[in-house]
Amino acid sequence: MTRALLGHYDLSGALFAYDQVPGLAATAAEAGIAGADWRVGLGRWEAGTQLLPALTGGAPCAVAPPAAAAPPGASDLDLIAARDWFRDDGEPVTLADTADDGRYALAYARSALDAALAFGATPYLSVDLMPRALAANRTPLRADCQWSFENRVSNVRAADPNVFAAALIGALERLRLGSDGEPPREFTHVELWNEPELPFFWDRSFEDGAGALDRFFELALTTLVALDAWRASSPHPEIQELRFGLASFAQAATAAQVIASLDAAPLPSGAHAPLDFVSFHAYLDDPLAIVRAVESVRAARDASAHYQGLELALAEWGPSLDAHVADPSWAGSMQAPLHAATVLALSAPSLGRAHRAILWDFYDGITLGIATHAGGPNALQRAYALLARLIGPDGATLLRAEALPGDGVVFATRDAAGKVRVLFVNRGGAARKAKLELDGKKRLPSALLVFADPNGAVVEATPKKSIAVPPRSLVVAEY
Repeated sequence: MTRALLGHYDLSGALFAYDQVPGLAATAAEAGIAGADWRVGLGRWEAGTQLLPALTGGAPCAVAPPAAAAPPGASDLDLIAARDWFRDDGEPVTLADTADDGRYALAYARSALDAALAFGATPYLSVDLMPRALAANRTPLRADCQWSFENRVSNVRAADPNVFAAALIGALERLRLGSDGEPPREFTHVELWNEPELPFFWDRSFEDGAGALDRFFELALTTLVALDAWRASSPHPEIQELRFGLASFAQAATAAQVIASLDAAPLPSGAHAPLDFVSFHAYLDDPLAIVRAVESVRAARDASAHYQGLELALAEWGPSLDAHVADPSWAGSMQAPLHAATVLALSAPSLGRAHRAILWDFYDGITLGIATHAGGPNALQRAYALLARLIGPDGATLLRAEALPGDGVVFATRDAAGKVRVLFVNRGGAARKAKLELDGKKRLPSALLVFADPNGAVVEATPKKSIAVPPRSLVVAEY
């Protein structure tokens, strides 16, 4: 078990300079960001940022605050050009074009990777945007004021899946090995697309009705096969270690179905799709519902004949975004830390990595991050700091992860030096008692940490063999 469980996905916050936020690096470090994943985009899409004053058809949008507005005079084509990773010259892209260094626009990707690396995180690269040069449609028609990439260009299929695959290989190779005087950037995991079940991420306007997702899987499988062949033939260890996956599905049920379908249906070559991991999302207020969603994907993997070694990535998760994106009553109470600790503790046996949305409240009023808009820690950050302590900087062995009657959880780990740490999660309204036996003997903890006040810090309590777990609290005992 590693700190990859403590990762984050930051949506539009990438447009705001992390390194200039006072205290943010320290807040993230205490929460275990070093060694955790930071999910970043090869291209860039925005939600609530880079907003234009009108839709493509001219209908006005609500006036955006300055921090959220696109540059004055910007158009859809300007925004598309700014976030695309492959340059457009107005002509169809050929396979030969993908060998041209000048066609790649990787400054944004490099900046996003650099931000993650500067925080000590491991970048996890999401390929979730179609460059206009490679898209099946080149004329933008943006019909939503808040999602500027929902424009029938950035969110459509490729004109030619083979050309897209070759261009993606070109981009990944230049990022990982370096090009144009730029040094290599470190990353290992590359996922193909984001929530393709949803029409604003995979536009159906140019598809064949019920077969719309078939076109997505045509693109995805063509690309996976090409990526796998490139990796296998590369002499570079940096390329050989890359891992490729699908597809940040919006629902765990989709991920489970995809595993079963790929397992049952080999490719025309007779081989099965080369897949290293599958990624999916879960935004639910009930933490046990998220745990059940994770377990459903694990069950599909374990039941498969060809994907037993598939890594599972909970690539976005948290409480309901609609309900809590700006909810001080959630963020300012013990609900957020109890929710997070329950999900991560009980999902640890199934997951290889997880990315909670979001790292930092990049607008004043957002209440989802581990860091406030000012860069300081909040109640959720305290839970992450305790979890980071259980996992440690170099990982730990998972001893136990179990739900207990009455809204309780026990989560136990052992580090390489033999130290045992146990997290108790009490989501209930009554205090509880815990007694631990190690090798058949009750022992006094060497340290006892209690977090029960969302507006306070973690408190060091007097160690006792009988551990008091306050209502709605997190308690860590060390042995």
